[in-house]
Amino acid sequence: MESKSIYYEGYSLSPLDVFEWIKNGAFEYIKAKNELGETLFEECRVIFEKRFAVNFPKVESLIKNDLDRGHVSFVLLVASLYEAFLEIGFSDKTALLWTEESINAPTYSFVAKGTEQMLDTASNPFEALVASSKMREQSYFGDSFDFERPIDDDFGYVLHIKKCLFHETLKHLNKTELQPLICRIDLGWINGIKPQKHGLRFVRPVTFASGTTCQMWFVKEEENLHIE
Repeated sequence: MESKSIYYEGYSLSPLDVFEWIKNGAFEYIKAKNELGETLFEECRVIFEKRFAVNFPKVESLIKNDLDRGHVSFVLLVASLYEAFLEIGFSDKTALLWTEESINAPTYSFVAKGTEQMLDTASNPFEALVASSKMREQSYFGDSFDFERPIDDDFGYVLHIKKCLFHETLKHLNKTELQPLICRIDLGWINGIKPQKHGLRFVRPVTFASGTTCQMWFVKEEENLHIE
């Protein structure tokens, strides 16, 4: 799979670009596993496309701009792939596992490595990560997400996401059970943060998978004091 530096290197990819990247990577990954066989793989892909086409009108009203289109398309990708796995005979548990693995595994190492490299080269990793987060609020997520910053200083940055287009799309599809899977795609950039090396820690105490908001806490760690 071709590497794409989609995090912290200029954000050259739009949400639609990211959707296409993840979609192509997912089917490459499924095919490379070679557990379905060629016939069942092709059947799964055809079913996916049909489910995507059926699901799109259910959520089209949520799309106000190209940013929204990319985010809604990503959720449709997850939901439609899950439905395709069910239709070819997978159990619910197996369909969930295959969907998460297919969506997240192909991109994880690229995102984690890119995040770590960005922070490695930043003169102030905490400031760099916070600045990146703020930039993405406008340039990548947009107005269909509602961000609130109760803490924003030199030591901590707490971001409350009060409205999430991913979650709204899942509600329209009646597929909120897929929310944890969608939230876990962030583990790539989250796990690219190395607290001991970068001097900051990230925690996400709640998401829409477990509550009515998503909270992201970026905390600068105090330098260790060495007593002789």
